[in-house]
Amino acid sequence: MMGMSPCGRKDIAMGFMKYNIDFEIMGLLVMLVIAYNFYMNYVSRTRSDRAFMTLVRLIIAAQVLDMVTAITFSMERPELNLINLILTTAYFLAAFATSSAFERYVATYVFVDRKNRIYDIVRRSVIVLYCVHGLINPVTKLAFYFDENGCYQHGPLYILGYIVPGMFTLMSLYFMLRYRKRFAFKQWLSSVLFIFVVFAAMILQLTLAKDVYLTFGLVPIALLMILFSLETPDYRKLIKTLEELEKARQDAQKANQVKSDFLANMSHEIRTPINAVLGFDEMILRESKDEAVLEYATNIKTSGRNLLSIVNDILDLSKIEAGKMEIILAEYDTVSMLSELLNMIAPRARDKGLSLKYEIDEKLPRKLVGDDVRISQVLANLLTNAVKYTQKGEVTLQVVVEEMAGDHVVLAFAVRDTGIGIKEEHREKLFSEFGRVEEAKTHKLEGTGLGLPISAKCLNLMGSKMEMESTYGVGSNFHFVLEQGVADGTPVGDFEAARLAEDTEMPVFHEDFTARDAHVLVVDDVEMNLKVFKGLLKKSGLQIDTALSGRGAIAMIHQNKYDCIFMDHQMPEMDGIETLAKLREDPEALMEGVPVIALTANAIAGARETYLNQGFSDYLSKPIDGFALSAMLHKWLPKEKIHLASEEAEDEVLEFYPEGDEPEDDARSGSEALQKLSDAGFDVQSALMLAMNDEAFYLELLSDFAAAEPEMKEFLDRTYEKRDWKNYEIKVHALKSTSKTIGATTLFEEARTLEHAAKDGKEDVLLTGHAPLMKHYESVVQTIRGL
Repeated sequence: MMGMSPCGRKDIAMGFMKYNIDFEIMGLLVMLVIAYNFYMNYVSRTRSDRAFMTLVRLIIAAQVLDMVTAITFSMERPELNLINLILTTAYFLAAFATSSAFERYVATYVFVDRKNRIYDIVRRSVIVLYCVHGLINPVTKLAFYFDENGCYQHGPLYILGYIVPGMFTLMSLYFMLRYRKRFAFKQWLSSVLFIFVVFAAMILQLTLAKDVYLTFGLVPIALLMILFSLETPDYRKLIKTLEELEKARQDAQKANQVKSDFLANMSHEIRTPINAVLGFDEMILRESKDEAVLEYATNIKTSGRNLLSIVNDILDLSKIEAGKMEIILAEYDTVSMLSELLNMIAPRARDKGLSLKYEIDEKLPRKLVGDDVRISQVLANLLTNAVKYTQKGEVTLQVVVEEMAGDHVVLAFAVRDTGIGIKEEHREKLFSEFGRVEEAKTHKLEGTGLGLPISAKCLNLMGSKMEMESTYGVGSNFHFVLEQGVADGTPVGDFEAARLAEDTEMPVFHEDFTARDAHVLVVDDVEMNLKVFKGLLKKSGLQIDTALSGRGAIAMIHQNKYDCIFMDHQMPEMDGIETLAKLREDPEALMEGVPVIALTANAIAGARETYLNQGFSDYLSKPIDGFALSAMLHKWLPKEKIHLASEEAEDEVLEFYPEGDEPEDDARSGSEALQKLSDAGFDVQSALMLAMNDEAFYLELLSDFAAAEPEMKEFLDRTYEKRDWKNYEIKVHALKSTSKTIGATTLFEEARTLEHAAKDGKEDVLLTGHAPLMKHYESVVQTIRGL
């Protein structure tokens, strides 16, 4: 009988191996079958396919290395120590790479993009450290080594060969559990069982069967479960179909975006000629005496306005779909908003013989904070539809205070009618774009069917939802709940009385102070804005200097100590922020204790904080409102330099309106001019409010606007040709501001669109929008000059 070897085992010459590799041989055969089957059955190579094939190759490599080392270990010959070290190191790294590959395979299969930076750093660090530890092992003997008798021995960090691969296997299990819904039950179960089989084999080999190579013998058996569940051809076809559907969805999104951009651009393009047509038609209506021509012109006016309404709806829809529709929070008067809505819809209801009713909660706060423009748009659409689809009976607007808590209020809006109602089967179509219910009965009604979809999407942007109840043949009730901020909690009370007072009273700005000893500087690159500023305060006695640029302002501040400075933000060459920064650093500038107020047309949420962070004392939005300007001066001018009107002598009480000594013909002429402007589409009422209801001053501003056109147009054309979008943005911003000042609201909207496009670098919008803007600008100026 042969003696025992130095390691305590029978010598290999007797035909016995120290390690049992039967499981490894069986596993290798299975892996070769898996590799062949996978290679032969899959012609498309997805990310998951590549990861699976990498896993199969690494398992085969680890199995071969495992079996070879089992044979060389059993020889227990010291002269093979170096070869054994190399082979064993390669096996350890292959086993580790296998666990990492399986984790990557599972992650790619469930479409996980590992964006966790900390995890990624830890993962890469573990991989690097493990590889380094394996490569330096022959010197350090940390993981394993061979003694002088050629026997395999464990090092102090031997256990890492199990812990680190186990860590990656656990991460695979985590992905399987977290993304459970990505798998069918059978597929999920097979993957989880695979992981448990791997762990069970590792634990058994580590503890009970140290001489039996189990791990890579059982791994192929477990991999078969995945192959015949997750990796069946039918399932892979399903995955390929899903990927194709995802690609189709992305293509559809791109096509939808192209459509939205096209609609937005075309809406801008179409509105310009429509406005021109309506303008010339208005001239025909005023000047023609031929009844037939007047009838034709009236029909043109009606159809033109309907067309313009459709274009505006399409533009709103494209804005929402492109994510460009913004909810702008501002303070608004609830009585004014609701009164304007009722005044707008009343003539339509009256023409159809309908009763227009309203139920306004007496607890409704007078002033709220929200986007009153969008709220009005939603209610206007609902009221218009109610009148349109109601042949007899009534339409009711209801506003109820549901909850009042501190500076917030929850309001319930509802529009009820006694119209045709909506059938149950038509309700899904109700909020679809360009869709209309009861086509047979309503085909003669005007409109595109965009009103309700736009309203619903506007409400979604404001955190609300459109609800509807309807009984066919009886009527409908559209309602929504909206939370608003409270600026003034004073209850409206009797809405009818408040509405009458609102209709008869127009807010008029009166300079309520004098400040003859105060000295202010106004900096703006648009002369018309400077004239408005001075016009608003012409009776206050305030000493007002003006500058058209940042450099001009610096020169004036070197010579004068001002009590307050108003600085426009957007100016060419040196904007307001840059000018203020230079002034703060300039030792010759007389700036100590001088408040600087930012002037800007960007009255968006957070604007005040932005300007305060840049060193401004406060900010005032443009177009400048007389009341806001007065409040700003009261706040920042030295108290001793302001004298209230009540402190002046009786004959010096400041009043806005002239004493009636103007020629009657001039007054009539001014009124006729304003009527012509109103007919041409100008928002004369809003413009007059900005001009202190002074018609002469308003006409003077119109003249200045027209006079500035050649220079403004030349600058915009030049910067457009050079693609100098920074300076283009500054000037189109100025055009936007002055357009709003004179009531040219459509021009204001177009200029604002191009300003945002220049700011965001959307050159395609600028290239398509510049020419229509210039044409519209020229048309507005021609209208003014025609007066």
